[in-house]
Amino acid sequence: MKWSHVAKHWHAFVPNILTEWPDLDSDEVEATEGELGPFLDHLCDVTGMSREDARDEVSEWLEGTDPADAMMDETRDNERIIASAKSMHPGEDAYSDDSEFGDDDSKDGRNDN
Repeated sequence: MKWSHVAKHWHAFVPNILTEWPDLDSDEVEATEGELGPFLDHLCDVTGMSREDARDEVSEWLEGTDPADAMMDETRDNERIIASAKSMHPGEDAYSDDSEFGDDDSKDGRNDN
């Protein structure tokens, strides 16, 4: 995952960030509004690590998967709906009744015809 993704959904990621770095002040983390520089400054101030080490830790954290609370955050609903369009049957409307497309009774939701 990229920092821009975290910054875009900052408030959804804050709980996971505070789990990863429990010594950080939640108000200070929120106040950075997802800007990497101020976040790294706060991380360095609290932990005493160098900026390079802080950047390395953040990079390592970014290699993980999106936390469930961030994935399920309601502010990401539109993003997920748009992304789901890639796997929709041609001509299917996201708001239509799925039974019209004949895949409701298959095990994996795919029409094998």
